Amino acid sequence: MIHQDPQIHIHNAIILELTLRTLERDKKHMDSLKTNFAFKAWIDQELKNLTRDLRDVSRTLGMHGMKVLEGIKEIDEYFVAYTVKTRGNDKELRYSKVALRNQVNEEVKKRLGLEYRGQQS
Repeated sequence: MIHQDPQIHIHNAIILELTLRTLERDKKHMDSLKTNFAFKAWIDQELKNLTRDLRDVSRTLGMHGMKVLEGIKEIDEYFVAYTVKTRGNDKELRYSKVALRNQVNEEVKKRLGLEYRGQQS
């Protein structure tokens, strides 16, 4: 069984990885914008920050003897599963695709300095 604290780090690792991939993909579509230089500069900076944050979360998980394996398993059109390697066994965690997309959007808003869900007033 995965305890609460590592569960938060696992969730963060998944969201950070998805946000990283989303920004990398979005960066490829910036050329048609007139102000693409500013947006690309911001994305490049955030990609560095996301990479650093993901490395830190992965290191923390490693201290708990855990690792989120790359690659997701499509369960159906609504859900995906991630495999978490732990000491002794592997766990499969299921996530709603819609919930993951919403959380990635909130992560991007947070990094843009916009109001986001979960923000402390």
